[in-house]
Amino acid sequence: MSKSPQICIITKESQEKDVHPGIDINNCESKYLSHYNLIEEIEDYIELVKINNIYQLFDMINVVVEPTEQYILNIDDLYYTEDYVFQAIFKTVVKNNDNDTYTELVYDSNKLATQFLGERHIVEGNMIIIKRSIYNTDFNYVDVTPEDLTQILASQFLHKSIILKEDDTIAEAEYIFSPLETNFGQSHLDNVRYHEFKYLDYRLFFHVDIKANRDKLNVFASAIYGQKLYGNVLISLSDNSDSAPVNLDLTQDLIKKIASVILYHKLNNTDIDRKKYSRKLHIENKDIPDYNPDIHTSFDHNNFPEVTLCPNFFQIIKEEYNNIKNKNDLITLDNVLSVINTSVLNDVD
Repeated sequence: MSKSPQICIITKESQEKDVHPGIDINNCESKYLSHYNLIEEIEDYIELVKINNIYQLFDMINVVVEPTEQYILNIDDLYYTEDYVFQAIFKTVVKNNDNDTYTELVYDSNKLATQFLGERHIVEGNMIIIKRSIYNTDFNYVDVTPEDLTQILASQFLHKSIILKEDDTIAEAEYIFSPLETNFGQSHLDNVRYHEFKYLDYRLFFHVDIKANRDKLNVFASAIYGQKLYGNVLISLSDNSDSAPVNLDLTQDLIKKIASVILYHKLNNTDIDRKKYSRKLHIENKDIPDYNPDIHTSFDHNNFPEVTLCPNFFQIIKEEYNNIKNKNDLITLDNVLSVINTSVLNDVD
């Protein structure tokens, strides 16, 4: 844990008082969302600041975010990986019966900060982003970096999918609006069918070619879905939201871990022990003592804000995978055929 962790402020205006219009996703390509292009786009609207104690963060919330009765002070776990959770502190517009006033407030919002949140909330004024480690249950503050910021922002628009090929190789692909922006070697787009596979409450979407050659089983794809699959298979990932599912990055490393964890439990006729990963949230008001410089000499955050996205999907997969012995010899044709359904998913039209 850093004694003086670095946090980030996403400002509504630059020093020249220009308001950022937000990233124009309709007129950009994936290369536009690279780190170097994005940092050039947003550098005038980000401030990286060191804080020495949690009380400085409280002061910054009052001074930088400026809570008022007209707005709701909100804290959101905006982005997460297997090792870290990023949290945003901001004020958002209160919707009331005065639609004209609400529309005006939305129009005058911090559009860049709103995009960092995937437009789940409308941000008014400045927003603070902090980074927390989830290696353990201490949830220590760590430095927010420019690379973190561009990764979070790019992830709101650009997503990774996986192509599991029939020759047992794996390739990553990128998309902005739909996974089918990628040609994964299908015979024709009209022959593609997609199937939803729920796992740990998250969704893997399998895009399958119903005209694929049936000569060779797609071992990896079959191991995950639990049915025979042939040809190349395109897979994307989204979270467990029913109202507005969020597309998440699916990488080679992650899909290998998912396949191994699923197959391991099938072979051993076991399930992931969800209770092992549960923890009690303490979202009630926290009793934090007044600041005393003689006592508070280290960065004691009192778990403020409470981390809700822990354990998360990526963290559970990582932990389960690390507990598997002989994982390199796990995904074989014989092992897969011994546990999967004999029906062929490509035959489902």
